[in-house]
Amino acid sequence: MRALALACVFFSLLGSTCGGEPKNVGEPCSDNDECARGLCVQGAGGGDEALCTRSCASSDECPNGWTCSGATQDNVLICRRGDATPFGQ
Repeated sequence: MRALALACVFFSLLGSTCGGEPKNVGEPCSDNDECARGLCVQGAGGGDEALCTRSCASSDECPNGWTCSGATQDNVLICRRGDATPFGQ
């Protein structure tokens, strides 16, 4: 039990969750495994910070203020803050 507690402290210092709820779209992240939709993308919020996001086919699938645009290195359209790119709608 003590080892589990120490592991949780270690992961929390790294910014990871330890048995907590997955993060939602727009929450800061450092790894895909932290996000409810499995996508942690640097620049999804319009800055340099990595945020949880989701894949999309249109902006209707994204939260208010977000557009379906931009593509990951795997050519997946994602919800991101800001204006749409030519790849999104």
